[in-house]
Amino acid sequence: MKGYVSLALLLSFAFCAGKGTDSSTAPLTTTKLPVTTAPSTTTEAPLLCANKPCNGSAKCINLYQDFTCQCPYGYYYTASGCQEGKVFPGQFTLNISYSDTMANEGSLEYKQLYIIITDFFKTTFKNETDYEETIIVNIKQSSAKSKIQNKAGTSATSMTVRNMFKVTTKLNSSEVTKLIEDAMKSNSNFRSDSYQVLLQCDIYGCDETTTTCQETDGVTCECKSGFSKKNSEDKSCSGCDNTCSEEKHMHCVMDRYSVPVCQCLPNFKNKDGNCMECDVGYSGVNCSNNSLLILIIVAVLCGALILGLAVGLIFTSQRANKRQRNPEKRHLLREDYSNKRETPGHVSAINPAANEKIFPTIQTSSAAQVNRGFEMSNPYEMGPPPRKLPERDYDDDEYEISSRGDGFRLQRRY
Repeated sequence: MKGYVSLALLLSFAFCAGKGTDSSTAPLTTTKLPVTTAPSTTTEAPLLCANKPCNGSAKCINLYQDFTCQCPYGYYYTASGCQEGKVFPGQFTLNISYSDTMANEGSLEYKQLYIIITDFFKTTFKNETDYEETIIVNIKQSSAKSKIQNKAGTSATSMTVRNMFKVTTKLNSSEVTKLIEDAMKSNSNFRSDSYQVLLQCDIYGCDETTTTCQETDGVTCECKSGFSKKNSEDKSCSGCDNTCSEEKHMHCVMDRYSVPVCQCLPNFKNKDGNCMECDVGYSGVNCSNNSLLILIIVAVLCGALILGLAVGLIFTSQRANKRQRNPEKRHLLREDYSNKRETPGHVSAINPAANEKIFPTIQTSSAAQVNRGFEMSNPYEMGPPPRKLPERDYDDDEYEISSRGDGFRLQRRY
């Protein structure tokens, strides 16, 4: 009998969790999810998504001992696959204490929260035949706290969802919001005044750096100026536009935030929007490397130093050659002239006679010929070559020389 009573109590609790509380029931301030002794998410268990149970382009998400199939944005899942639908996004606050494990799709806490949310919206739209499913987009800690939560040191849970209806539904955003707000007033798990209607761009997830979200015909992420993307369905732009080309000395690179940036090629620098070659001595990206300039300066200084040394050496050598006396003239000077330091302009105490001389004494080949002036010939001048008479080409017996008044004449003897 006790077993039947326990079973009845459990069924009653499950029914109340699925259908909500009656409007006459007083709302609760904050509720904590029941603590269970179920195995943690780290316990190894077979993942149901490994069998690929979802059809079409739907993505399989592993829940705690369960799974769910989720279609791309703008579609809802059926047994035949993903179908195009109409999206009604919204955000609200739960009177349930937030914990970090709620963000883990494989945790027990996420599974319990998933059941509460899906059952609530199924009950809310039970009379709407166009309703298909509710998809949880985000779970985070709520920034708003009540007085009771501040005393207890807890915080509520903020949740973002998208409610999917058939694309042919006649419901609008105001009507859907009215149905949700009325249902929250009678459910203690929700703050009745917390529901907010969101734009599709608020939850679509366009990259704010490279794109702008457009809701003209559906929702799309349009690339900002200077960016491009390969697939129109992409939510970010991972490339530069066609203005960034090698013909203009430009190329597209990724910065540290993975954002495409059009930069000048190496050895070029951006000047007034155009990529120009680096000045002499600069190289690298944006001409930031000046090592070549330093090398040029050092080479010029070294060249100037070497040139200066060469000019100085030549000048010094020429001056030394001018000061150096002719070795032949130095040899002609008497040895006693230098030994006795008989130099012009200096008084010699050893040889007084040298003090009266104006010119140095010249030594010749003979001591008897010293200082004879012009009477002697220059010993270094070559004398006339010896005169040599030509040999006779006649016979002495046949010819003889006869004298005449005007000279001599060679005549025959006979």
